[in-house]
Amino acid sequence: MQVTINDVRYAVHDALAAAFPTVTVSSVAPNPPLESPYFLVRLLEFTQTQELGNRYRRSLPFVVQYVAAQQSIDDKYAIAEVMMAALKYVTVGGYQLPGQSLSIEMIDGELHLFVTYAMLVREQQLDSPKMQKLEEGTTVG
Repeated sequence: MQVTINDVRYAVHDALAAAFPTVTVSSVAPNPPLESPYFLVRLLEFTQTQELGNRYRRSLPFVVQYVAAQQSIDDKYAIAEVMMAALKYVTVGGYQLPGQSLSIEMIDGELHLFVTYAMLVREQQLDSPKMQKLEEGTTVG
């Protein structure tokens, strides 16, 4: 199975939605802004480096912003604990993908969780047409 960027994005959305069923999860900043609270999930800088042959190492760093105007710092850090537990592993194609480098930062009163999902993928080989039969002939003269 080939894991795509969107597969991992949707897995992050699903993990947050399961842990916080009453909170909206979005990948784009709402315009006009939603009633808080809500999560804004963004992929930062996707990288893919070739390992050996047709194998590649993918790194997908995400930032999850928790927007809640009327919550105390204590409440936001309590939410952060649940977010970290929810994003420690996400399910992609029936497999558990571990989150790496989880960190929390409070920026301008908004909670930001940073997490990276890394994986090895294989490039799909195209089937090249095979010869059906080979005829051999000689001409003399």
